[in-house]
Amino acid sequence: MFGLFKRSNPNNNWSLLQALGFGVETSSGKAVNAETAQSLPAVYCAVSTIAEAIASLPIHIYQKRENNERERVQEHYLDKLLNRKPNGYQTSYDFMIALMRSILLRGNGYAYINYDRAGRVAGLHWLHPDSVIIKKLSTKRIGYQVSFDNGDTQNLLQEQILHIKYHSDDGITGKSPIQVCRESIGLGLAQQEFGAVTFKNSARPSGILTTDNEFSEKSNAIKRLSEEWNSKFSGSKNVGKTPILENGLKWQSISLSNVDAEWLESRNFSVVDVARMFKLSPIFLMDYSHSTFNNHSEAQRSFLSQSLRPWLTNIQSALNDCLVSERNSLRINIEFETKDLLRGSTAERFEVYDTAIRNGIMNPNECRRAENLAPREGGDEYSQSWIQKGQVEPNGGEVDE
Repeated sequence: MFGLFKRSNPNNNWSLLQALGFGVETSSGKAVNAETAQSLPAVYCAVSTIAEAIASLPIHIYQKRENNERERVQEHYLDKLLNRKPNGYQTSYDFMIALMRSILLRGNGYAYINYDRAGRVAGLHWLHPDSVIIKKLSTKRIGYQVSFDNGDTQNLLQEQILHIKYHSDDGITGKSPIQVCRESIGLGLAQQEFGAVTFKNSARPSGILTTDNEFSEKSNAIKRLSEEWNSKFSGSKNVGKTPILENGLKWQSISLSNVDAEWLESRNFSVVDVARMFKLSPIFLMDYSHSTFNNHSEAQRSFLSQSLRPWLTNIQSALNDCLVSERNSLRINIEFETKDLLRGSTAERFEVYDTAIRNGIMNPNECRRAENLAPREGGDEYSQSWIQKGQVEPNGGEVDE
């Protein structure tokens, strides 16, 4: 099997630089990789928002019946792996967070699939993307060279690896938003560093001290004056102190303020830029500068349809392809349950329940279960009021049977 592997072309050496702890240097002079990008709060918030939202969603296993209807199979062995314990040391939430962060930050997420003696999936073990090398096989399939924590290196086939990629150019290796938009992130990091250095050195007061008097070259007055000035007025803790000048010294400001340089505005723009990279509304990056109640509610809906829906489809496709055997692929399906993302206020939910009950779509106990309430006697009956409505003419007369 080892002779079948051929190394695929590296993607701009990005993976190698990531593994070595370096990043691609941008025009701003900042090196950008998965680690440095997270130091930008907008990037960290965007990654956390998507990863936590997906990790919090339940995953259901559905089985198709002979009449083409489907039912949820709660006792399926995959249900435990995907909703409780994928392995002996992680919860399903921890596993999905690690997997999603790998995809968002590095473009690829991997998990080793462990099978039992019956050939069923018995465990999923997250793999760090830097420990995996993707290879094209001469059999027109994909292989993976994996370096495990114990130092062993194994060549594995695609049936043994769960691989979820993002925006691949070659259909094999994914590319993260950080890799593609590194120039914009580098600019944000440079702006952040500028602000930090500004507060460290204190741009206020910032300028020069002038005097008409002459200082002797042998005198240490200039050195003493510089040291005293920096110790008393430099640094963020000394901002706003009033200097007392002596011996004819005069203060002359020579620097622009942060507002004059539109630094704060550029910082706000970097938040919007990161929101574009991850297809999020700035509201989900904690930017409420243009938020109202109406557009916040609409942002919640677009978060599911525009931001999460492509991710969920991508993950579902990979889970069905890798975890469901070929002979069961037509009757077993893995899906995320997304109704909680659209969960409205109490008044909105009960209005929907009222409509569903009166039209025979749901019974009272189904609505109670949706609210985590115990069922009540007689609550399994469906309303027949919609039938009675259909037998009444618009003018109030009854239709003859």
